[in-house]
Amino acid sequence: MKSINATQLKAMMIYMCSEMINSKEIMCEADRHIGDGDHGIGMAKGFEAARANLEDQTFDDVYKIFFTIGRTMIKEMGGASGIIFGMLFYAGSKDIAPSQTLNVKDFSIVFEKALSEIKTRGKAQPGDKTVVDALQPMVEVMQRNIENDLSFKEMVKIALIAANQGKENSKKYLAKYGRAKTLGERAIGYPDAGAVSLSLIMQYIFDWLNMQ
Repeated sequence: MKSINATQLKAMMIYMCSEMINSKEIMCEADRHIGDGDHGIGMAKGFEAARANLEDQTFDDVYKIFFTIGRTMIKEMGGASGIIFGMLFYAGSKDIAPSQTLNVKDFSIVFEKALSEIKTRGKAQPGDKTVVDALQPMVEVMQRNIENDLSFKEMVKIALIAANQGKENSKKYLAKYGRAKTLGERAIGYPDAGAVSLSLIMQYIFDWLNMQ
Protein backbone atom coordinates (compact mmCIF):
# COMPACT_ATOMS: atom_id res chain seq x y z
CA MET A 1 0.00 0.00 0.00
CA LYS A 2 1.71 3.16 -1.26
CA SER A 3 -1.24 5.50 -0.72
CA ILE A 4 -4.55 5.55 1.13
CA ASN A 5 -7.84 7.18 0.27
CA ALA A 6 -10.09 9.28 2.48
CA THR A 7 -12.25 6.31 3.49
CA GLN A 8 -9.20 4.33 4.58
CA LEU A 9 -7.69 7.30 6.41
CA LYS A 10 -10.94 7.90 8.25
CA ALA A 11 -11.04 4.26 9.37
CA MET A 12 -7.38 4.40 10.43
CA MET A 13 -7.89 7.56 12.45
CA ILE A 14 -11.07 6.29 14.12
CA TYR A 15 -9.15 3.18 15.17
CA MET A 16 -6.27 5.30 16.46
CA CYS A 17 -8.66 7.55 18.40
CA SER A 18 -10.35 4.54 19.99
CA GLU A 19 -7.04 3.04 21.08
CA MET A 20 -5.85 6.37 22.48
CA ILE A 21 -9.05 6.60 24.53
CA ASN A 22 -8.34 3.08 25.83
CA SER A 23 -4.80 4.19 26.72
CA LYS A 24 -5.93 6.94 29.09
CA GLU A 25 -4.38 5.24 32.11
CA ILE A 26 -1.05 4.65 30.32
CA MET A 27 -0.81 8.37 29.56
CA CYS A 28 -1.86 9.35 33.09
CA GLU A 29 0.76 7.03 34.56
CA ALA A 30 3.45 8.59 32.38
CA ASP A 31 2.39 12.02 33.65
CA ARG A 32 2.25 11.08 37.35
CA HIS A 33 6.01 10.88 37.65
CA ILE A 34 6.79 14.39 36.42
CA GLY A 35 3.43 16.13 35.96
CA ASP A 36 -0.03 16.40 37.44
CA GLY A 37 -1.08 12.91 36.40
CA ASP A 38 -4.04 14.08 34.33
CA HIS A 39 -2.50 14.09 30.84
CA GLY A 40 -4.41 10.98 29.83
CA ILE A 41 -7.73 12.42 30.94
CA GLY A 42 -7.41 15.41 28.63
CA MET A 43 -6.07 13.32 25.77
CA ALA A 44 -8.89 10.79 26.05
CA LYS A 45 -11.43 13.61 26.07
CA GLY A 46 -9.90 15.14 22.94
CA PHE A 47 -9.73 11.87 21.03
CA GLU A 48 -13.25 10.90 22.06
CA ALA A 49 -14.59 14.15 20.60
CA ALA A 50 -12.44 13.73 17.50
CA ARG A 51 -13.71 10.19 16.96
CA ALA A 52 -17.31 11.34 17.24
CA ASN A 53 -16.74 14.10 14.69
CA LEU A 54 -15.06 11.69 12.28
CA GLU A 55 -17.88 9.17 12.60
CA ASP A 56 -20.48 11.83 11.89
CA GLN A 57 -18.98 12.90 8.57
CA THR A 58 -18.21 11.59 5.11
CA PHE A 59 -14.88 12.71 3.68
CA ASP A 60 -13.59 13.10 0.14
CA ASP A 61 -10.54 15.16 1.18
CA VAL A 62 -7.88 13.43 3.28
CA TYR A 63 -6.67 16.74 4.69
CA LYS A 64 -10.15 17.52 6.03
CA ILE A 65 -9.73 14.45 8.24
CA PHE A 66 -6.54 15.82 9.78
CA PHE A 67 -8.21 19.22 10.06
CA THR A 68 -11.22 17.73 11.85
CA ILE A 69 -9.11 15.86 14.41
CA GLY A 70 -6.82 18.81 15.09
CA ARG A 71 -9.47 21.50 15.42
CA THR A 72 -11.62 19.27 17.60
CA MET A 73 -8.76 18.54 19.99
CA ILE A 74 -7.83 22.21 20.28
CA LYS A 75 -11.44 23.12 21.04
CA GLU A 76 -12.24 20.28 23.43
CA MET A 77 -8.99 19.97 25.37
CA GLY A 78 -7.71 23.50 25.78
CA GLY A 79 -4.38 24.10 27.51
CA ALA A 80 -0.94 23.24 26.25
CA SER A 81 -1.69 19.61 25.39
CA GLY A 82 -4.74 20.61 23.36
CA ILE A 83 -2.68 23.05 21.32
CA ILE A 84 0.26 20.67 20.87
CA PHE A 85 -1.68 17.59 19.87
CA GLY A 86 -4.27 19.58 17.99
CA MET A 87 -1.50 21.14 15.91
CA LEU A 88 0.00 17.68 15.38
CA PHE A 89 -2.93 17.04 13.04
CA TYR A 90 -4.15 20.53 12.16
CA ALA A 91 -0.88 22.19 11.09
CA GLY A 92 -0.35 19.77 8.23
CA SER A 93 -3.82 20.38 6.84
CA LYS A 94 -3.55 24.15 6.56
CA ASP A 95 -3.19 25.76 3.13
CA ILE A 96 -3.13 22.39 1.36
CA ALA A 97 -5.14 21.71 -1.78
CA PRO A 98 -7.84 19.08 -1.26
CA SER A 99 -6.84 15.54 -2.20
CA GLN A 100 -8.71 12.25 -2.33
CA THR A 101 -5.55 10.27 -1.53
CA LEU A 102 -2.52 10.51 0.74
CA ASN A 103 0.83 9.01 -0.20
CA VAL A 104 3.88 8.39 1.94
CA LYS A 105 5.44 11.73 1.06
CA ASP A 106 2.21 13.59 1.89
CA PHE A 107 2.02 11.77 5.22
CA SER A 108 5.56 12.79 6.14
CA ILE A 109 4.89 16.43 5.20
CA VAL A 110 1.87 16.53 7.55
CA PHE A 111 4.15 15.77 10.49
CA GLU A 112 6.98 17.95 9.18
CA LYS A 113 4.63 20.93 9.23
CA ALA A 114 3.35 19.91 12.64
CA LEU A 115 6.88 19.83 14.04
CA SER A 116 7.61 23.30 12.67
CA GLU A 117 4.39 24.73 14.12
CA ILE A 118 4.85 23.11 17.53
CA LYS A 119 8.44 24.32 17.81
CA THR A 120 7.46 27.83 16.72
CA ARG A 121 4.61 28.08 19.21
CA GLY A 122 6.22 26.33 22.16
CA LYS A 123 9.87 27.24 21.55
CA ALA A 124 10.91 23.72 22.59
CA GLN A 125 13.94 22.05 21.07
CA PRO A 126 15.19 18.46 21.23
CA GLY A 127 16.53 17.79 24.71
CA ASP A 128 13.95 19.95 26.49
CA LYS A 129 11.90 16.90 27.57
CA THR A 130 8.81 17.57 25.45
CA VAL A 131 6.97 15.86 22.61
CA VAL A 132 9.61 17.35 20.29
CA ASP A 133 12.08 14.75 21.58
CA ALA A 134 10.00 12.06 19.85
CA LEU A 135 8.51 14.10 17.00
CA GLN A 136 11.73 15.53 15.55
CA PRO A 137 13.58 12.21 15.09
CA MET A 138 10.36 10.74 13.68
CA VAL A 139 10.08 13.51 11.10
CA GLU A 140 13.78 13.34 10.25
CA VAL A 141 13.73 9.61 9.54
CA MET A 142 10.67 10.00 7.32
CA GLN A 143 12.34 12.84 5.43
CA ARG A 144 15.42 10.70 4.84
CA ASN A 145 13.30 7.91 3.40
CA ILE A 146 10.82 9.81 1.24
CA GLU A 147 12.57 8.80 -1.99
CA ASN A 148 13.05 5.15 -1.00
CA ASP A 149 9.71 3.93 -2.39
CA LEU A 150 8.52 2.59 0.95
CA SER A 151 5.02 1.33 1.57
CA PHE A 152 2.83 3.10 4.11
CA LYS A 153 3.45 0.34 6.63
CA GLU A 154 7.21 0.46 6.11
CA MET A 155 7.30 4.24 6.52
CA VAL A 156 5.15 4.20 9.65
CA LYS A 157 7.28 1.41 11.10
CA ILE A 158 10.50 3.42 10.88
CA ALA A 159 8.65 6.50 12.15
CA LEU A 160 7.42 4.49 15.13
CA ILE A 161 10.91 3.19 15.90
CA ALA A 162 12.28 6.74 15.82
CA ALA A 163 9.46 8.07 18.01
CA ASN A 164 10.02 5.29 20.54
CA GLN A 165 13.75 5.98 20.63
CA GLY A 166 13.07 9.68 21.12
CA LYS A 167 10.69 8.86 23.95
CA GLU A 168 13.38 6.72 25.61
CA ASN A 169 15.98 9.46 25.10
CA SER A 170 13.70 11.96 26.85
CA LYS A 171 14.27 10.03 30.09
CA LYS A 172 17.81 11.44 30.17
CA TYR A 173 16.84 15.10 29.95
CA LEU A 174 16.11 17.82 32.45
CA ALA A 175 12.73 19.40 31.79
CA LYS A 176 12.61 23.03 30.71
CA TYR A 177 8.84 23.47 30.65
CA GLY A 178 5.80 22.80 32.82
CA ARG A 179 5.62 21.27 36.27
CA ALA A 180 8.43 18.86 35.43
CA LYS A 181 10.80 21.84 35.27
CA THR A 182 10.45 22.33 39.03
CA LEU A 183 11.63 18.77 39.68
CA GLY A 184 15.12 19.35 38.34
CA GLU A 185 17.15 16.13 38.32
CA ARG A 186 14.26 14.18 39.88
CA ALA A 187 12.63 14.20 36.44
CA ILE A 188 15.56 12.23 35.01
CA GLY A 189 14.69 8.60 34.41
CA TYR A 190 11.13 9.25 33.30
CA PRO A 191 9.96 9.91 29.72
CA ASP A 192 8.01 12.98 28.75
CA ALA A 193 4.29 12.23 28.75
CA GLY A 194 3.80 13.96 25.39
CA ALA A 195 6.52 11.79 23.86
CA VAL A 196 4.76 8.73 25.28
CA SER A 197 1.48 9.85 23.69
CA LEU A 198 3.08 10.45 20.29
CA SER A 199 4.60 6.98 20.39
CA LEU A 200 1.18 5.52 21.15
CA ILE A 201 -0.41 7.41 18.25
CA MET A 202 2.14 5.99 15.83
CA GLN A 203 1.82 2.51 17.34
CA TYR A 204 -1.91 2.45 16.73
CA ILE A 205 -1.56 3.78 13.19
CA PHE A 206 0.96 1.01 12.56
CA ASP A 207 -1.35 -1.58 14.13
CA TRP A 208 -4.19 -0.53 11.81
CA LEU A 209 -1.95 -0.81 8.76
CA ASN A 210 -0.87 -4.27 9.91
CA MET A 211 -4.49 -5.40 9.94
CA GLN A 212 -5.10 -4.41 6.33
